[in-house]
Amino acid sequence: MSFTLMHRLGQSLSAGRLVAASAVLSLALVGCGESKVAQCNKLIAVVNKGQQISSSIKGMDAPAMKKLSTDLSGLSTEIGAVEVADETLKGFQGRFVKIYSDLSTASSKVGGALEEMEKTKKPSPESLKRLKQLQEDVTGASKMGETAAKDESALVKEVNTYCAGK
Repeated sequence: MSFTLMHRLGQSLSAGRLVAASAVLSLALVGCGESKVAQCNKLIAVVNKGQQISSSIKGMDAPAMKKLSTDLSGLSTEIGAVEVADETLKGFQGRFVKIYSDLSTASSKVGGALEEMEKTKKPSPESLKRLKQLQEDVTGASKMGETAAKDESALVKEVNTYCAGK
């Protein structure tokens, strides 16, 4: 609303009416933004791609884990790019970005370790030591992935509860 129009409103309305008119105008301007429901739907639509990614995994070998890592990293970036104005949704969005980034990192570590294990054909004492370390790396990365998956599950419930509220 232009200054001139506001000035004219101010001249023609009493002080009490101006406050009421300003409140109505403020509400109208806020109403022009996307609703909470629309913002929820945008965020949820992108987050749901995570389910598609996880169901498309073919095997648990190094190439599958590396592809999963790449896909999850892309999803994390895509989630971060969703435009939401609602502060609570921004918080959820940041948490989803971290979760999928952590899952990507865990998948990458598992993929790298599996790839290195597959290259070790004839174990030597040194390579056996390295294989043991790789096994520990895989276990640690798997635990990291499990934690992120549990966090994601809890976060989905929070988002659904928040988005279902009025």
